[in-house]
Amino acid sequence: MSDHPDPGPTRRWINALLGLGIVTTISGFASSALAYLWPAARSAGSEFLVGSKGPVRADDIGPDGSVVGRSRLGKILVVRRQDALIGLQATCTHLGCTVAWNAASGEIECPCHGARYNLHGEVLGGPAREGLAPVLLTIEEGGIRVRPARES
Repeated sequence: MSDHPDPGPTRRWINALLGLGIVTTISGFASSALAYLWPAARSAGSEFLVGSKGPVRADDIGPDGSVVGRSRLGKILVVRRQDALIGLQATCTHLGCTVAWNAASGEIECPCHGARYNLHGEVLGGPAREGLAPVLLTIEEGGIRVRPARES
């Protein structure tokens, strides 16, 4: 039998465990922050506008109606005015909420903080400082093809 009782974990061993825990916590936070900030690949997705029920066709949008769908460019708002279709990015430039067309007021509105835009994407009011980017729409047999608008 030994005269000395087991001293248990040493201070150095406890400090090593605490240090490992801190390093693990900081690494987890840093990797989460980088994953959030890293831009998503733009090549994924379809060139055609896709809604909750599949590809969106021009006939699906009634007079003064609208639809928000997804494409390779992200969320896209398509508004029918008379016989024309107008396409804009559907993400509010203030904090990223999805905008919607209000046919009664003839404006595009953000439901989160009240930003308002016209059909050219220009800011009419609210906290947004930048307009919505236009997109080019082409009506094809497979649906509505969405492409980025080229600025001249």
